Amino acid sequence: MIQLFLPDVETFVKIQRRHYVRLDVTLDTATHPECFEFTPFRALTEDISAGGASIRLLKGANIGSVSQLYLWIALTLKSGQIHYLQLKSRVIRVTEKEHGNLLLHIQFIDSTKNDVQTLIRFIFEKQVDFKKKAMKT
Repeated sequence: MIQLFLPDVETFVKIQRRHYVRLDVTLDTATHPECFEFTPFRALTEDISAGGASIRLLKGANIGSVSQLYLWIALTLKSGQIHYLQLKSRVIRVTEKEHGNLLLHIQFIDSTKNDVQTLIRFIFEKQVDFKKKAMKT
């Protein structure tokens, strides 16, 4: 038998600033402005968490100086259920990737508990799938 001791809480060191686990996954999304600042467009995610996402923008995409937008996304769970989420989002920053492509980093705001739970469940299921695939190779 092994007995483990829990150290004092004061000695814990936080090593992740994020509130939620971020998963590198490509999902089809639709991005809509809050107040008609740009034309709605489809894009793919670079990664996603229950708190935000990074979206790949094509070269020449112009969202202007918009600060808030809506991200529409469809998540298919292992049970076969499809959840359609409309997530109000705040633009954190836009960074440039290779070949002039841009990454739009957004934070979800005013998300319902159901939306957060659906995202967490989706990410957990995907992580399990990725681990199973990695173990087979």
